[in-house]
Amino acid sequence: MVTEYVQGRPLDEVVKAGPLGRQDLRRLGLGLARALDALHTADLVHRDVKPANIIMAAGEPVLIDLGIAYSIDNTRITTMPIGTWRYMAPELLREARPTGAADVFGWGAVMAYAATGRPCFPGDTATAILCQILESESDISGVPGWLRDIVRRALAKDPAHRPTVRSLCEAMASRPQVELLQAAYRDARAAHEHARAEGIAFGLHAIAVAAGDTALAARSLLDQAHAARYSDMFDRAETLFERARDASAAVGARQDEGWAWDGVGVCRYRRDECDSAGEAFAAALAIAEEVGDTELRAWNLCNLGSLALRRGDAAAAAARYDEAVDASREHPEIQAEALVGGARCALDQRSPETAESLFRRAAHAARDAGNHSQVGWVWHDLGESARKREEYDVARDALESALHVAVEIGDRLMEGWTLCKLADCLRGIGDEREAIAMYEKALDIAASLNDEKMRDYATTGLGASVRPDSGRAWETERLSATPLADR
Repeated sequence: MVTEYVQGRPLDEVVKAGPLGRQDLRRLGLGLARALDALHTADLVHRDVKPANIIMAAGEPVLIDLGIAYSIDNTRITTMPIGTWRYMAPELLREARPTGAADVFGWGAVMAYAATGRPCFPGDTATAILCQILESESDISGVPGWLRDIVRRALAKDPAHRPTVRSLCEAMASRPQVELLQAAYRDARAAHEHARAEGIAFGLHAIAVAAGDTALAARSLLDQAHAARYSDMFDRAETLFERARDASAAVGARQDEGWAWDGVGVCRYRRDECDSAGEAFAAALAIAEEVGDTELRAWNLCNLGSLALRRGDAAAAAARYDEAVDASREHPEIQAEALVGGARCALDQRSPETAESLFRRAAHAARDAGNHSQVGWVWHDLGESARKREEYDVARDALESALHVAVEIGDRLMEGWTLCKLADCLRGIGDEREAIAMYEKALDIAASLNDEKMRDYATTGLGASVRPDSGRAWETERLSATPLADR
C-alpha cells in the first residue's frame, strides 16, 4: 500500500490552542466522514479513529495510520482489543467483530473533543475510561447545539443505534437554506405561530427527502408534529408523530424517537385512550432513561402521573409526580408542572395543607423558569382549591395574584376565568356588588374570546347573585337586557 506524505499537524496539537470554531468543525466532520466512507466502501474498518491519527493540512483533515485496520472479509487473528481506549467503541472493548459502526463511534468522540477541547470520556485511568465507555453516558456538554445531536447519536452504546457514515456526511454538509429554514422554524415556534412553523417544517422535510438526508427528514417530521400539536390539530399531529417515531428509529435517532413517543401519548391521552397513551408514555420514559434525556424523562413521569390521577389512583400518581420533581431539578418549568400534579393528588387524598405548600412551590418554580403564564395559572389553581374549601382569605390573595399576572401579560383567557373564580370567592364572603361587577367583566371577556364555557359560567354566577339594591335575582334582568342572538 502506498500513501501520500501529508504536511500538517495532528488534530490534538491543533486543539491544544483551543476548541475549533463552527466552520472548522464542519470541515473536520465532513472530511473525516468522507474518509471513513471510502474505507468502508473498501470493506475496511479503521479501528483507531483518534485526534493523533488525524492530520490537519491547510484546514482539511486527513485520516492516517491504517496499521490496525480490519478487513471485514478476513478471518480475525487478534484476540485482544486493539486501538486507543479513550476513543474505542464499546463493542471493541468486548472483543466483538469490528464493523463500520465502531469508526462512527470514534468520529463522535473526536468531534466532541475538537468542539470542547476535552475528551468525552475523561477518566484518568484505563479502568475509569473503560467503565465510562461501557456504562456511562458520554460528556458532550459544551458541544454546540447544531452539532450535539449527531455526536450524541454517533456515541450510542448500541452500534445499531448509530448513524451511518453517509448520514454523518449529510449532517456536516453546509446547506445555508436548511439553516435559514431551521432558524425560521424556531422563531415561528417562539412567537406561537404554529401554523407557520408547521409549513416551514414541511418545506424542510421536502428538501431533506430530495437530498436523501434521512436524519433531517426524520427530524423535520417531528418538528411538523410538534407544531400541529400546539395548533390543537391532534389527529394530524398523531399521524406525524407516528411517522417521526418510525423514521427516527430507522436512522438510530433514539432521543427523537423518544420525543415522538411522548407526542403520540399526548395525542392519545387527549382522546381518553388511556391504555395506549400509557404504553406510549412508558416507551418514551424507557428511551429517556436509556439516552439520559432528563427533560424527556421528567415530562413522561408527569404524563404517567396525570394518567394515574385520571384513573383515580392518587397514590400511584403522587409517586410518579414525586419522581418527576426529583428528575426536573434542572428544568423548573417541568418541576412546576410536577408540583401542581402533586398538589392535585394531595387534594384528592384530603390533605389541603400539603396541596397549598406544593402550589406555592410550583409558583416559585414557574417564576424561576421565567414562565409568567404558568405562574398565573398556578396562583389560579391555588386560589380555586382554597375557595372550594371556603378559605376565602387565602383564595382571594391567590386569585388576585393570578389576575395581576393575567393583566400584566395580556392573557385574556386567564383573566376571564380568574375573574369568575374571584367573583365566586367574593360572593362567598358576602360582597355581592363586587362579585357582580367581576362576573360582568368576565362576560365581556367571554364575548371577545367567543368562549361559551366562560360565558355560561359567568352567567350562572350572576344568576346565583342578588342585587343589593333590589333584592331580585340578577339573572332575569341581565338576560332580559341581552339580545337573543347573543345568548
